[in-house]
Amino acid sequence: MKKIISALLAGAVAVAGCAALAGCSNAESSDNTWKDAGYDLSLPVLGQDGWYMVFEDEFEGDALNQNIQFGERYTGSKEIWTTSPHAIRWESNDADKPEQACWWCPEMVEVKDGNAIVHSRYETDHECDGDCPAEGRFTGGIETRRVVGDANDNKGSSDELLFAQAFGYFETRVKFPDADGMWSAFWLQSSNMRKPAAAGVDGTEIDVYESAFRRSKSSKMGHALLWNGYGEYAQSEAVIQDLEQDLYDGEYHTFALKWTPEYYVFYIDGEATWASMGGGVSHVKEFLRLTCEIDAGDEWGPHGQKIGAFDGTEDAPFYIDYVKVWQNENYAAYEISDDCFAGTLDMAN
Repeated sequence: MKKIISALLAGAVAVAGCAALAGCSNAESSDNTWKDAGYDLSLPVLGQDGWYMVFEDEFEGDALNQNIQFGERYTGSKEIWTTSPHAIRWESNDADKPEQACWWCPEMVEVKDGNAIVHSRYETDHECDGDCPAEGRFTGGIETRRVVGDANDNKGSSDELLFAQAFGYFETRVKFPDADGMWSAFWLQSSNMRKPAAAGVDGTEIDVYESAFRRSKSSKMGHALLWNGYGEYAQSEAVIQDLEQDLYDGEYHTFALKWTPEYYVFYIDGEATWASMGGGVSHVKEFLRLTCEIDAGDEWGPHGQKIGAFDGTEDAPFYIDYVKVWQNENYAAYEISDDCFAGTLDMAN
């Protein structure tokens, strides 16, 4: 493991781009060669081979940060969740229809009946303590990063990490919102991701899933890795997988990520659906995000999917049943501090 990781880090430092790092591309495919690439696709077993619990949250209570079960080794803050930045998420694509913008608002998040619930709807009389308009499309999310100061300044320079972890196993059980024109997602993000200096080693957006395939004739799901920010130097690797089970059946499904110092493995309902070392694999702490997003009037979503128009006349709730995070004691030596990486954040994108 040390030999492989050392080679990756050397390549990241020596090469301005990501050409020297395995798995780098902007491709999106359903190629299954990853199954025979030597990755350990098995699920980790808690309590074995160095795996231990960090926390498990079943959202019992009536607010975030209640009744979270923390592992014996956990020493961080017990307040790990907050709502996604109280700010505009997407500007409307039509200047004459500003109400088609997507806003993230804490008022759209509640904890009830053993779920964290993110609501999504169109409102004409919206009220909150932020800058949201009275009329518009409103949704939100929960995450383990708080933005200090202006909520619109949420590109990494003003982050307070309530909980962040490099490597480990991350699992959630969710029920998708039942509506066109929107999607839910479980993803990890690094405050450093917008630094185009060391490919994905200094931070990668890890999209465990994005539910953009509701209108597809067959059940599909996408996974993605993005690094070097979102501008001129942006790189990504993604996959769309055909699935046997119907993920859009109105029932709960599990989505998980095993992130080792060498590669990532993605799981749906306990089965491996993709593995990659795209970007060289992030070695920095990243925070968790479970969010909803509404299209900006163009009816397009992630993975190049035509997701339809958001009606919004009825609420489209996203149910989060639980979030579980484990760690492996053998991975600690490979974590790198954000401060070790040169470069500046690309705040323009």
